[in-house]
Amino acid sequence: MNGMKLQVVSLLISLLAGSAPATAAAAADSVPHVGVNLGGWFLIEEWMFSFGQFDRVAEMSDLPQGVVMPPLLPDGMGENWYGEGDLVNKIVAKYDEDFAVQVIEAHRQTYITDEDIAAMKSANITNVRMPLGWWAFVEESLKDASEVITDPAHSDMKFVTITQEALRTEIQRFKDEGINVLLDIHAMPGGSSEGSYSGIFPSTPMFWDDEDLMDLGYSIIESLCDFYLGLDKDLQDSVTGITLLNEPAHNMDIDMYESVMTNWLAGAIDIYRKKIVEGGSDDVESVPKLFVNLIGTAMSDQNMLDFFHSTFSPKELQNWAVLDIHHYFAWDGGHNGCYEEGSCSYQCSDSTTEEGLSAIQEIIKDGAAESHKFFFDNGTIPLVSCSEYSLATYDTSNDACRGQAVLNAMFQGQKDSFREQGLFGAFFWTWKMPYGGTHEDAWSLKKFLGLGS
Repeated sequence: MNGMKLQVVSLLISLLAGSAPATAAAAADSVPHVGVNLGGWFLIEEWMFSFGQFDRVAEMSDLPQGVVMPPLLPDGMGENWYGEGDLVNKIVAKYDEDFAVQVIEAHRQTYITDEDIAAMKSANITNVRMPLGWWAFVEESLKDASEVITDPAHSDMKFVTITQEALRTEIQRFKDEGINVLLDIHAMPGGSSEGSYSGIFPSTPMFWDDEDLMDLGYSIIESLCDFYLGLDKDLQDSVTGITLLNEPAHNMDIDMYESVMTNWLAGAIDIYRKKIVEGGSDDVESVPKLFVNLIGTAMSDQNMLDFFHSTFSPKELQNWAVLDIHHYFAWDGGHNGCYEEGSCSYQCSDSTTEEGLSAIQEIIKDGAAESHKFFFDNGTIPLVSCSEYSLATYDTSNDACRGQAVLNAMFQGQKDSFREQGLFGAFFWTWKMPYGGTHEDAWSLKKFLGLGS
């Protein structure tokens, strides 16, 4: 591991642990909720299993990029798939429901290993964000064993339930190593966003068009809250954050869906408020922070700000309501990098000279500084976070910069910006991506730190 890499690892450890040097302690103080996502584990996205055959991060409705699903389908099944619902449906059609359960359960039981958790601990990672589908909080997930269920709006989309006992066991595994968990619902019945993480891609998301689906969504939120309240106190203490829905209404018609989405989200927040904040704890400061994830493809920054002020009291904003905004350079046309001349803000080859690398560092610094600037300049939202960011400079990984100099600059530039802005939380996407081909270089923290695939 070269000297620059050691400096980057040291920076990560300082940010996560708040260890010895004064600068590291200051970093930990200003970014107290820092960690990594567990993407691809309990919620499967096709691009992370593209096996080097495809390189697009953004999914395409005419290009199924999912290829493999180890350990039981290490070479795939003879046809590719779009997302988790399509994957399970195709396994059921080709084999049967029992084998579909075996495939998905084998993946869940082997993807994040004890060695992975030990590696996180060795890097002083203290928080993980656990993306989950709605199929973790349905009535069937209270059973002893997982089973196949069908999406209520899409008969050709199927899922394997996550038993709540299995979820409890996984939280315990992290607790045993001193690592806290943020529970994050990534998808709702019928599909609540455009994208493979919605579970139903490439089908049309129906959640915001159907009152029955939105009511079912409220029952999912209630089940999530009941799950948390049913944990033993020591496990409750390990769940330090909850997200009710990831990127709601992403890439859907803003004029049509923004008010529907925010009205539903306000109702979901009220369920959390009544069940967990008011009903579940004598100490409001001990409840899990509520990371309210919003995205610019579904509403403007100003509307996000207005929503927060209309939904939360000043005391709630101070104590437990976190405004969570993702930031990715891969889709930042003003600050991205790639190999092809004239297609991006800089060329990857610019990093081969000291002057070129310095210019790249300034572009990254500017882009990172703008990520949450609107909200910090406003000054009325005390807790602001970024629960997803990566080192990707472009949205096709073959074209993105993968040289170590640019990756190091991306890592350090974002960390410096998070400190300077005073972010409450920051989570790298994601811990590992062993079946992602060229995606792995910029999207796997494990690989970046030199800890393997």
